[in-house]
Parts: sequence; C-alpha cells; structure tokens
Amino acid sequence: MTNQSNDQQQPEAPQTTVATARTSTLMGPRAKLAFAFVLVAVALAYFAFSAFEGATVDYLSVAQVAEEAPTATDRQVGVTGKLVQDSYVRDADGLTARFAIKDEDGIGELQVTYRGEIGQVFFNDHSEIILQGQKLVDGSFNAENLTVRCPSKYLTESEQAEIDAQNNGDPETPPYQPDYFNQEV
Repeated sequence: MTNQSNDQQQPEAPQTTVATARTSTLMGPRAKLAFAFVLVAVALAYFAFSAFEGATVDYLSVAQVAEEAPTATDRQVGVTGKLVQDSYVRDADGLTARFAIKDEDGIGELQVTYRGEIGQVFFNDHSEIILQGQKLVDGSFNAENLTVRCPSKYLTESEQAEIDAQNNGDPETPPYQPDYFNQEV
C-alpha cells in the first residue's frame, strides 16, 4: 500500500514565484545630497570668480595707457603719474576737473577728466596721482577714482633738491583752496 499511495500522488504543480515590483529611482538619497552639494559648490565658485574678476584693476604706466585701445565699459584700468605743470583746470561747477599726467620720465602725457568731489586735494608737480577709470575713444582718460599721494612723505632726494631749488629757500603757499571752515565771517 505504501507503494501504491506513492504512485498515485498527484504531480506537483510547478511553483510560480510572484515577483513584487520594486520602485527604483534614478538616484538614491545620498546621491541626491551629493549632487546638491556639488551644485552649490560650483555656484559659489562661479560667483566668487566673477566677483574677484570684476574687482581687479590692472595698473599701467601713462605710456602703456596711451598705447592701449579704449577700455571696455565693464573694465577699469589704473594709471599712476605726476601732474603736468599748469594743466589743472577746475570747472565752475566745482565737481569737474581736467588735467594731464605724465610718467616719471615725463615723455608721455595723458589728458584726464575727473567728475566728483575733490575737496582740498593738494596738486603740485611732485604729487603722485593714482587714477582708476577708463580710456575713451578720443585717447583721454575718464577717472572714476582719484587719489593724490602726499609728496612730502614720498619724495626722493632728487625731488626734494628740485623743490628746494624752485623755492630758493623762500617757500610759497600751497596751491589749494582755502578752508571754508577757517574763514572769518
């Protein structure tokens, strides 16, 4: 009987496994977080690069600016030179000044226009003038920032000897405007 019962067993049905569908994502949570950090880092690097690029100013000599083509509207150049004697003219509005600067050797000259508050800037032939702005198509320089370095602190021995020879021991009053606060009414 045991043999018969074994023989009469029904054939087993094939077992089918039911596969459950898993949802898959393109990126896991860690990959998404890493991608976000990389994206933020790239954006910060771009903004830092563009900020530093716009803030840098190339300083050139007067001769180099004279040879250079007009500057782009979004670019500034710096130039350093000395005031050309008797070239300083201030407009009646009190905010516009026109003058020329030259290199140390005095070979090249650059016409400059500056619009802004000047105050009591001490202009003389030995003052070092530091400008930031743009070279225009006509060859002149439109200065947006103006700094005058005090000549008494930065004179070489030859410049001091030249000043002493010009003054012949009799110093003249400096050529700047009177102080309005010290005037008697």
